[in-house]
Amino acid sequence: MALASRARVSVVLPVFNRAAYVGEAIESVLAQTLPPDELIVVDDGSTDDSVAIAEAFSRPSLRVLRQENAGIGAARNRGLAAATGDLIAFIDSDDVWERDKLELEARAMSAREEVDLVFGHLVEFLSPEREEELAGSLRFAADPVPGLIASTLLARRGAVERIGPFDEHLRVGEFVEWMARARDLGLVRLVLPDVVARRRIHGQNTVLTRGSSDYLRAIKSTLDRRRARAAHAG
Repeated sequence: MALASRARVSVVLPVFNRAAYVGEAIESVLAQTLPPDELIVVDDGSTDDSVAIAEAFSRPSLRVLRQENAGIGAARNRGLAAATGDLIAFIDSDDVWERDKLELEARAMSAREEVDLVFGHLVEFLSPEREEELAGSLRFAADPVPGLIASTLLARRGAVERIGPFDEHLRVGEFVEWMARARDLGLVRLVLPDVVARRRIHGQNTVLTRGSSDYLRAIKSTLDRRRARAAHAG
């Protein structure tokens, strides 16, 4: 059920070598009860069939952009630069949206003009083809938890522009650092109780394979920025 009158919605989907999953991610966007006005898939130098799978959908609202491998922050920035919507959403290429994700968040945002960023809850699941292999070896949130991740976010364009681009030097933790800037700016965040996304656990998730060094860099960047601001204010 579409809203009678609404802002344009752009969805940015970065992908790097996720041919096994990106089709399901795209399908979950295109099947929304509130269809987005555009879905921008940014291929970050994939060497598998990710691009072919995305282009096979052949929808007027779907665009595929290509770039040399530069990391997820650069891919998100490329998608943001191309986006024309008043509201911006992200989905990672191995995640899946619930069908009413955009509708729930857009309604919440429409009802509360002071809100800049809307999130929902998420559930994590073991990818079916690896469930037997990984069961018991990885911990994940089977029950719904507040989903303060990119795949659950809907943001006003003005808020995104105030926060600025993602840090392209961070291969992991770019969203953590970006959200830290949002908090520093005092942007208003709302977390809905509804489950809006499912995060796939498949053993090759970037957060599992890239280690914690970039997360530490993201935290250090945030602390350095806050110290500099405090020193300037003093």
